[in-house]
Amino acid sequence: MSVFMFRNRKAARRRRGALLPFACIVFVVMLTLSVLCVNIAYIEMIRTEQRLGTDAAAKGALVVLGQTQSIPLARLTAIDVASLHNVAGQPLEILPEDIEIGTSIPQSNDSYLFQPTNIENPTETTNAIRVQSDLSRRSGGGVALTIAPHLIGKNYYASAQHATATRIEMDVCLVVDRSGSMAWDLGPTPFTYPGHLFGKSAMQNYFQLPHPELSRWAALRSAVDVFLEVLDDGPIETRVSLASYASNFTFGVFESNVASLDQTLTHDYETINERMNFLASRPLIGNTNIAAGLREGIHELVDPQRIRITSSKSIVLLTDGILSQGDDPVALAAQARDMNIRVHTVAFSAQADVDLMQRVASAGGGKCYVAPDAETLTSAFRTIAATLPNMLTD
Repeated sequence: MSVFMFRNRKAARRRRGALLPFACIVFVVMLTLSVLCVNIAYIEMIRTEQRLGTDAAAKGALVVLGQTQSIPLARLTAIDVASLHNVAGQPLEILPEDIEIGTSIPQSNDSYLFQPTNIENPTETTNAIRVQSDLSRRSGGGVALTIAPHLIGKNYYASAQHATATRIEMDVCLVVDRSGSMAWDLGPTPFTYPGHLFGKSAMQNYFQLPHPELSRWAALRSAVDVFLEVLDDGPIETRVSLASYASNFTFGVFESNVASLDQTLTHDYETINERMNFLASRPLIGNTNIAAGLREGIHELVDPQRIRITSSKSIVLLTDGILSQGDDPVALAAQARDMNIRVHTVAFSAQADVDLMQRVASAGGGKCYVAPDAETLTSAFRTIAATLPNMLTD
């Protein structure tokens, strides 16, 4: 029995002797893995801190750009905000050349493409800022890895990251026709008036106020209401202005001027409604000078007193008739496109010159909507309001 026990103790000692090297190997492997995990965790912490600082710099700069419209102030803000964020115990440093001003353009896959902007051109849309941070500028070429750096083959970790912040804003000018035909009814026959004016001569009706429910102006008024409601419910901050056109015309006490800016760019859409009502409080008279109205809209969107370099700019141009005087609106629409203003057109009623409106929209980089009746007019304005933010330069 004692011999058996002696042999067992001997075998146990041999097993312990064999396990000791294995245990040492396991310990070394575990220690190595622990060091690698610590380094990987440290690197991830560095990346996260760098990402947070870079993101904050881009967002902060864009907020200042939107509030002040000042690119120099936006750059300074990006640098200052970055310095408030520590990466591995040191302030994140970005340089002026790390800050790009540009435009974010939506793509078909719901992503955005950043394009640098010519900031010397005041009419260029500037709604995005891209900030880059690079840790390789630090002494030694990055952040020092102090715990067994040889295990990952380098003593320093360095990465470059970038963040793009985008501010989506719209400035829109509604340019509407207030010539004499806007008081007509919605039928295909010229010089026919709705309601109590029906059946009377054109001379009797010409200087009457447009019918509040059955005239073309009433249909436009309802469509504009829907347009403003869709914008108000949308996520995009949009300012809207109103311009109108007819022609210079005087008959006794009745007078019409060729074009007018009826409401400057505003976030208060109720003022647009009020101005539409005011225009209808006088007879709608005069001919159709489309270019004069379009020019009024362009001037409003590039007015240095109200321009926002962070906004995309569009004109919605409506006519119910045929060009009867003035210069070429197609050429003017092309000039607007060169100024980064997109021109959409609405050809309203059976008398509207659809071909002309299509050519104006094509030259202005926009889309032409054909609305022969009140229902399609409202639908057109609803569609325009819903899709304006997606109609950017591609």
